Amino acid sequence: MNVETALQSWLTAEQFAAAVAPESEVLALAGAGSGKSRTLAGRVAHQVASGAPPESIVAFTFSEKAGEQIKTRVASALQQCGLDPLMVGGMYIGTIHAWCRRVLGEMDARYRQFDVLDEMQFQVYLISRYPKLGINALRDAHPTAKGSRRGYFESLRQLGRAWQMMNDELLDPEQVAAEDAELGAALERLRSNMEKDHYIDFSLMQRLVVEALEAGEPGAAEALAPLRHVLVDEYQDVNVVQERLVELMHHHSDTLFVVGDDDQAIYGWRGADVTNILEFDKRHPNASVHKLLTNFRSTSAIVEAAGDFAAQELGAMRLPKVLKAHADRDPRELAVQQFPDRQTEAEFVADRIQELLGTEYEEPDGTRRGLTPADFAILMRSTEQPEADGTKRHTAYIQALDTRGIVYDLNAGGQLFDRAQPAAVRSAFELLREKSPDRNEVDQLFNSELSIAFPLADLHRVRHVFAQWGRRIHTPVVQGAPRQRLFPQQLLHDLLQALNVADSGFDDGVMADLGTFSRILKDVETVYVSIDGSRRFGELLNFLQNVAGEGYETDNQMMSRPDAVSVSTVHKAKGLEFPVVFVVDVEANRFPGRRRSYDGWMPATLIQQALDNGSYQTGTPDQARLFYTAITRAERYLYVTGSAQLPGGKRIARVSPFAARLNHPEIRRDLLDPGAPPAVTPPPATPRRRGDESVLPTTYSQIHTYMRCPHAYKLSVVNGFAPPIPELFGFGRAVHAAVGKLHQAYKESAPTPDEARAIAEQLFHLKHVAPSSDPVNRPGAYERARQKSSDIVADYAADYAEDFETKRQVELPFEIPIKGAVISGAIDLLLSFDDAEKIQDAKVVDFKTMEGGPDPTKNPDLHWEDLSLQVQLYGRGAELVHGANARTGAVHLLKDSQRIQVPVDADAVDAAVANVEWAVDRITDGDFPQRASSSKCGSCDFSQICAQKTQRFATNDQPPALHLPDGEGRKRFLPIAAFSQVDPRQ
Repeated sequence: MNVETALQSWLTAEQFAAAVAPESEVLALAGAGSGKSRTLAGRVAHQVASGAPPESIVAFTFSEKAGEQIKTRVASALQQCGLDPLMVGGMYIGTIHAWCRRVLGEMDARYRQFDVLDEMQFQVYLISRYPKLGINALRDAHPTAKGSRRGYFESLRQLGRAWQMMNDELLDPEQVAAEDAELGAALERLRSNMEKDHYIDFSLMQRLVVEALEAGEPGAAEALAPLRHVLVDEYQDVNVVQERLVELMHHHSDTLFVVGDDDQAIYGWRGADVTNILEFDKRHPNASVHKLLTNFRSTSAIVEAAGDFAAQELGAMRLPKVLKAHADRDPRELAVQQFPDRQTEAEFVADRIQELLGTEYEEPDGTRRGLTPADFAILMRSTEQPEADGTKRHTAYIQALDTRGIVYDLNAGGQLFDRAQPAAVRSAFELLREKSPDRNEVDQLFNSELSIAFPLADLHRVRHVFAQWGRRIHTPVVQGAPRQRLFPQQLLHDLLQALNVADSGFDDGVMADLGTFSRILKDVETVYVSIDGSRRFGELLNFLQNVAGEGYETDNQMMSRPDAVSVSTVHKAKGLEFPVVFVVDVEANRFPGRRRSYDGWMPATLIQQALDNGSYQTGTPDQARLFYTAITRAERYLYVTGSAQLPGGKRIARVSPFAARLNHPEIRRDLLDPGAPPAVTPPPATPRRRGDESVLPTTYSQIHTYMRCPHAYKLSVVNGFAPPIPELFGFGRAVHAAVGKLHQAYKESAPTPDEARAIAEQLFHLKHVAPSSDPVNRPGAYERARQKSSDIVADYAADYAEDFETKRQVELPFEIPIKGAVISGAIDLLLSFDDAEKIQDAKVVDFKTMEGGPDPTKNPDLHWEDLSLQVQLYGRGAELVHGANARTGAVHLLKDSQRIQVPVDADAVDAAVANVEWAVDRITDGDFPQRASSSKCGSCDFSQICAQKTQRFATNDQPPALHLPDGEGRKRFLPIAAFSQVDPRQ
């Protein structure tokens, strides 16, 4: 079977035409449920089958999760075409942000030690540098930010928004200053401070790559040299800087393929520009446009009602398209109803879920199963806005579910401190704000909150924690004395130990809540130079009280959704689908809500084009697209509901014009009529969850954590707990970046030790150790660490000069699909080239800022089963993904300048892969036993929140022993630590 025949059997005619379109520019206009990801995957497979090297393909996805899902689709498409699915690891499939970070690192190794700030970390950064950034002057210049503490946080929000808009719209601080002097000056200070502090955010990294490409910087052009094919998923959601980046990349590529749906453009409020997709064919007049108009998800009633709604509401503001359903299956139901009050509406929703749970549902492939809670979604435009009676918009629905014992997952953000355990921990932190609390204050908090949330809490140990930390936080600062450094993460671990979390038997929901609290503290510790006293501890408390509760979502890091009813905003349900969907709280002035005009600090004159295109504001067209997105999440059952009497409301709410607009013969509006026919209820069937198509994305570091102790993996990866930031955090990364910079600067000959020292000192940076005020006469920890770094790098240049003479060191990312997971990492390769620039030899060298050797007695922190497994897995990635046959592998211990050879023969690599596949199977099955031993638990980051028991795996299967070096050119064999280092106790 040739490739095109294979793809024709895998894709529909519409999808196939888009996948093989020969034009240089292609738009696949993909309606809801029409298989856009499958089409994109088929396009990639066709390009590879036509001779495109995997590394020539870059495919952008809207989120990391979407990227993982598309990787599996691409692997399936490659296999369908008779190609090796491992080729997916040589491509880039992921977010624009992550790709830009990779390009920056290839341009300049210095960027490899920059920390990337997400939205919440960026807020912490602004708080921590508040005086340096001169934000008080901004507050004075913008009256909306004056006054209360809330005004303080509003000013931070507005400055962060202006910063992102400046980068997204490719504006300069000077342009801003011409319109608003204070704002322009603050943005310039922010840019300067982030550079000096080695931080970068998503908006800045995109901008820097665009500027480098526009300036023709050699490093940027070199990073794009392999590029031939650019693909963009969810194209309707790209903003100005992203569109410019795509254009610049297409200047270097042969083809551009974009896929999206203007009817689902729901991110205009944060800068996405729907005109990019609406006018694609005008910017690219020779482009071909392919419409995917078959909906494989929903019934004909849902598809037709949704399509008619979009056509009527958006009219000439949308690209015309008429979708049709692939098939109708019974039973099904489509209803639109306004209830007399919110309580009645919520009761109906919960009752209908209860009635449908366990009823028969036929999948598209003909299999039948009973519905489980994960098959239901309750979607609303907003979940967190308060009602007039003080409750939140989701409250009535989750209370109705609670009453019936129906499990739910509130994927709405902003609910963390609504729950007992994180709220109690926050109260404990707050008790330390003003002073060290006395015994009565601690006992009162224990009795009123802590012991209720944590029934096994130990009062004596809780008193001890408050006494110790109260003393440390409020230690007076003595002039000239060294400042202490406090670790709030350690306070959390000490407190959770006193509260006896380890033996409490909390479910994953509670543990994920506490893990989210831990993640908040990690963000603070990552961004602050240090928390060194009561003032900065108070800033942490202010963040917890005013920002963190609304900004952090409580969800584990696993790909699969829990088997629970999803209660969510429509935005968070984008990309998902459910057999049964309730779109609730649909009333006039709610959905659609009132128009929100632009209210940011960035002068409107600078972004007028964006405002004219509808960005940074919310109007009826935006909300119509959001409503369309909501109703097209439904497969078989769709209920659109609202209430006449809202909680605490004094007036009757009018029927939503969106609900009234829905029109189809199958729509029921008689659910409240006494004589109405009963709801459709299919026969019962054994409840069984739908198979999850998504894979488990796993980094190598996470895999080896599981192999040491599965319960530590659960605490860190699934629940989200973090360890304290170590004092010299970033030292190893600084050394590694210097080694990379050496190889970028010296490609033909080795540097001298002095030249190596100069680069190491120039690049050296530690975020959490301040330089000495008198580095010459009184060098401190920072100066000693910089000296050590330069010594290490100079020794490497002197002892391994041959690495520079005929070889190039490159850091190549890799991803290997392995039985339901994508193992990702980065390979340090030493490549030898001939005169024709062809690779003659490749060596995997894993640089570690450590010392010791294969003898475990020399350095117990060197876990050779972990190090060897990493090199062997990287060897597999180098050969199968990048086509570089790694004949040797080694761990290079930079501190004592020795290179230990690691077995990378076929048997060793096969054993490594078998261990990884075994671990992935165990993770997928949710098998996380504690595997305690004195050697492991003593150094474990999570020993205080773990009972440290030895528990059995759910299977007797054990992976083969790993092949390790013995230091004399021979092998030794050792099982992973989950088996080789376990105390014989139950």
